[in-house]
Amino acid sequence: MCDEQGSTFAKNLLFLPWLRPLTPEEPRLSKGFFGNSLFSDICFVLFAFFNCVWSTAYLESWKRKQAELAFKWGTYDTNCDSYLQDPRPQFRGEYFAPNPVSGRVEPYYPPWKHAIVRYGITYPLTVLCVILMFVTTLVVFQVQDAADFYFGERFLLCWICYLPMIVYALMIVISDKLYRQLALFLNDLENYRTDDEYEDFLISKIVIFQFVTAFGSLFYIAFYLKDMKRLQETLATLLITRQITQNVMETAVPFLMEKVKLSQLTYKMTKSMSDTTLRRHVEDVRRRNIPLGKEFKGELQPRAYFSLGSPTNEGIRRRFSQRRMAGKENELHLLENFNQTLVTDELQLRSTRLPLPEFKPSDSGAPELTQAELESLMTVYDRPLDDYLEMFIQFGYVLLFSPAFPLAALCAVVNNVVEIRVDAFKLCNTVQRPFGRQVKDIGAWQKAMELLGMVGVMVNCALIGQSGLVQRIWPDLSWGGQILIVVVLEHIILASKIFIDLAVPDVPHWIRVETAKQEHFRREAFKRESRILPHRASGESSPAADPADPRPPRILVENRIYRRSVTPAARLNNRRERESNCIDN
Repeated sequence: MCDEQGSTFAKNLLFLPWLRPLTPEEPRLSKGFFGNSLFSDICFVLFAFFNCVWSTAYLESWKRKQAELAFKWGTYDTNCDSYLQDPRPQFRGEYFAPNPVSGRVEPYYPPWKHAIVRYGITYPLTVLCVILMFVTTLVVFQVQDAADFYFGERFLLCWICYLPMIVYALMIVISDKLYRQLALFLNDLENYRTDDEYEDFLISKIVIFQFVTAFGSLFYIAFYLKDMKRLQETLATLLITRQITQNVMETAVPFLMEKVKLSQLTYKMTKSMSDTTLRRHVEDVRRRNIPLGKEFKGELQPRAYFSLGSPTNEGIRRRFSQRRMAGKENELHLLENFNQTLVTDELQLRSTRLPLPEFKPSDSGAPELTQAELESLMTVYDRPLDDYLEMFIQFGYVLLFSPAFPLAALCAVVNNVVEIRVDAFKLCNTVQRPFGRQVKDIGAWQKAMELLGMVGVMVNCALIGQSGLVQRIWPDLSWGGQILIVVVLEHIILASKIFIDLAVPDVPHWIRVETAKQEHFRREAFKRESRILPHRASGESSPAADPADPRPPRILVENRIYRRSVTPAARLNNRRERESNCIDN
């Protein structure tokens, strides 16, 4: 899986061990055992600072890991300029024009029309949807406060307090579905030329809206209501509920829908069969389901009693007497005849309605459903957008507000252990086989997570300012002075984040060496070919090799270049082969 799906699994596997240092230890223990508010605030500040450093280290580690995976999978040089990529099949051009790089005639769409649609239609509609969602969130919280005030202490009407949150949860699901369709429509309207541009702008639209729906309520509680207890409860509810519902929606619902579709298709096929064909299929299925030599040793099984009536049936007694009198040579033949007679008698004694046969993948010669027909009933796997979006939101929950709820990292660890199996089950059993798309990195998701890391620094510093530590250390400090200290701390953390980003290279050193070797031998091959081409064009023979020239012949050079242009594993095998040849000689 050297494509987007493989990158999803790799990122999830890398995210799991990086979450373990964030599991709650000192913040929870300090609040539970010490009871000292000053010590708790210090632990709160240290945990928030560690969150910021951890997010930077994790993102840098993922950059290096994805470069390593891209090199091993052969997709390191996949990303190239858009002019070198083929247009999308859905790309609509107003007229045909030559490509400025390749000279090939392609559909052309004016860039100024992209700008008009993007800045005149897409961005205003996106901002409007985000504002409406945020305002609706505020209204729901106001209604929730009013319901708690009027009905919170009444026993018979206390259930009304849960209605606003239920409505809010349903509203998030419905708005997500509606906005997803709007984002796809706007992306198609913008008419991007390549698949990379299309996916990047679609991701940016969906991430902006999902950021508001997932974190808008938490920002309102943290910085407007300033209720840390409610923030902790809301974060725990959103995180755990979202993880459980998404895992169920990804596996159980598609699996059940696939079974329902398979049953419907089986019924349609059964209905279209003739009576003779249907009876033959039923007899074959029943014969396969009755093991030879097992059900008729001694007494009849309960199924035979209920199917054929009384065990004193004269026909059954006669068949058993024949079985006892027959020798071992005719035993298998009699059992087969008995099974066939048993199936025929059961069909006659039961109702005239025939049971549905069991259709399973079989050989192409059998008149049954093939594997391709079975998989056509499954849900189409369009893109790994939902998988990356789930990881993005989980990363935000852990990074932004985990100082208020330290158990968020532990919940994320448990979820990722389950998520790896859930995604594997989904790809193998509930969706159609996805079309591979080779990519070098995760594209716009990397930029989105880096931007989320910057926002996480600001949010954690703001939470530090609200913890009361600055006021307790400097009780005479004014409100403006406290804000200044928080801003200075924020800039220090941002500077350390940028320093880590610059100090740690995105590409490992050995990959740079290997790519440089490939480029070197590619240039050497081009130089040698450029010296030979003029002789071929003029019809002259290539210059004879000078015996005094220590350079090897052209064929050996080409073989060496070919061997050095393959993957590192193949080059290692070639090197071992050459060493063994030298030893033999």
